Amino acid sequence: MMKYRTEIKQHPISGIEEIDLFELNRYSESNCEFVIIYDKNTEEPILNLKVESDYSVTFSQTDSVNNLIIIGYGNRFAIFDLESKSKKYETCFNGYFSSFKIYNHEVFLASDSDLIRISLSGELIWTAEYLGIDGVEILEINEEEIKGKGEYNPPGGWESFIIDRNTGKVK
Repeated sequence: MMKYRTEIKQHPISGIEEIDLFELNRYSESNCEFVIIYDKNTEEPILNLKVESDYSVTFSQTDSVNNLIIIGYGNRFAIFDLESKSKKYETCFNGYFSSFKIYNHEVFLASDSDLIRISLSGELIWTAEYLGIDGVEILEINEEEIKGKGEYNPPGGWESFIIDRNTGKVK
């Protein structure tokens, strides 16, 4: 199985395919960046994924699992399948993307206020809402629960939470 490395850069690498992931402004390369995907064995670049956001980009993150590229950028998130060159999952937040963690073939996605559990195949499993108003952080994931904190009173008004991993309900 092929392994990949990803990084976000301001400009695409010329001479390789480019795909507009979120298709916000197809004809512009201003106000966007590129997720460059490399073959981890050879370090050769194999694909440019153009990423954009409706808002300024405070947080961005990318990773790979097998043939899947996981991307959080600005107010957007996607799971992209390199083999089919298609999105398995995509969402757009009213606020912003914060971070994600991969655990046991699932993605746990934090936004400004919510925590979302998604399978790597692109199935939305649950959403835990209103965990904060200006940021949610995932601190720890195990088989039974997710520990984190949400900012309710910025700046610095963080409150801890524990979510049941199976149901998405606050404990």
